[in-house]
Amino acid sequence: MAQTTALDCMPPPVPSADLPRDVIEEYREELGLEFSDYFTEAQRYLQCLQLAEETARQDIDGALEAYARLQALRPDQEHIRE
Repeated sequence: MAQTTALDCMPPPVPSADLPRDVIEEYREELGLEFSDYFTEAQRYLQCLQLAEETARQDIDGALEAYARLQALRPDQEHIRE
């Protein structure tokens, strides 16, 4: 089963309101829609990152369990040095 990783998550481009006043006035509605779309995509991005975190935690937990089994097989050996 494919799991979500951080590489699956693409942040949306941040819209800019750093425009001349006359441009803002003329395109106010379109700019508002652009920001609205950005906020929707930003929520999806954050949800993707949460899924990626869950995947990473599962991978780390699995590695810890494997490491514990490995150490249990060779109790006379030194553990990994820090």
